[in-house]
Amino acid sequence: MKPTILSYVAFLLVLIFATQSIPPTTGADNFVYDVKGNKVSNDAPYSIGPVIWAKGGGIKLTDTKNTKKMCPLYVVQDPAEVNKGDQFTFTLIGKQKYLLTSRILSIGSCNMSTYWQINDPEAKAPSNLVTTGGYFDTAATCFQVVDYPKPTSPKMHSYMLQYCPWMCGAGPRSCFNISSYEDKGVRYLASSGTPFEFVFQKAK
Repeated sequence: MKPTILSYVAFLLVLIFATQSIPPTTGADNFVYDVKGNKVSNDAPYSIGPVIWAKGGGIKLTDTKNTKKMCPLYVVQDPAEVNKGDQFTFTLIGKQKYLLTSRILSIGSCNMSTYWQINDPEAKAPSNLVTTGGYFDTAATCFQVVDYPKPTSPKMHSYMLQYCPWMCGAGPRSCFNISSYEDKGVRYLASSGTPFEFVFQKAK
């Protein structure tokens, strides 16, 4: 039985697809890298800041209302580009040696036992601002690191944070991009606004 033209075309299509590489799917688990190209360790201290430091310094904790309280503190960007900000730990839910994208984690301060949280991601400021005072592995502290969709520098690994409370058992069934929200000269991190692109820098 002679092969038909249709079967010959089908064979060519199979051959073409078999020799083509399949691009990674969105949301795949990839290693997270710091500014030096090293893998970011799970539950280790790092500072995070913008790709272009002329646009401000690193992320830090501050009491913008000067209440003299330890918690909750607001998570903000230091206005001075020479400041790297505070150090934070990014702890995956589950034992892993290195940080992975699209995996649920909690973000803690190195000198405090509390974690970043958002009270109401669908509300306006100040309820949707990122603060401290949360507990590990809860809906209020449910974040993930993802690759920044359009990096400022193709030579550098840059990322953004998403807040996904539903992945930890509560809240609206969606993820919110952690963004920069400015009020009275202070750049807060919040659940609405322009997504904040950042890089990891290992603590010395």
